[in-house]
Amino acid sequence: MEAVSRRAAARATPPPTVVEIGDVRIDIQARQVHAGDELIPLTSKEFDVLAVLAVRHGAAVSRQQLMDEVWGDAYLAISRSLDVHVAQLRAKLRRPGLLTTIRNFGYRLGG
Repeated sequence: MEAVSRRAAARATPPPTVVEIGDVRIDIQARQVHAGDELIPLTSKEFDVLAVLAVRHGAAVSRQQLMDEVWGDAYLAISRSLDVHVAQLRAKLRRPGLLTTIRNFGYRLGG
């Protein structure tokens, strides 16, 4: 059993600390986002939403998973808060198609 655990741990890759999608660079440890040469000022929650999507870039992330990871399991507010933060991210990043809405499911960052 221990050998199986060791092999599984060895295969697990740590989440990336920097994610680059096109000309957008997301530094998760420094909590900074650059679009082109411009530093994009984000609120704490905007960055948290973007970071959850960034470590899974290219994959679909459900609304519930985003809400749980950013606001916590006990968050009971309406999911409209997530929509507002995503809209603000899209406006600040000015990169059409970077954040894709997956109807009746959630969001995807990048292709």
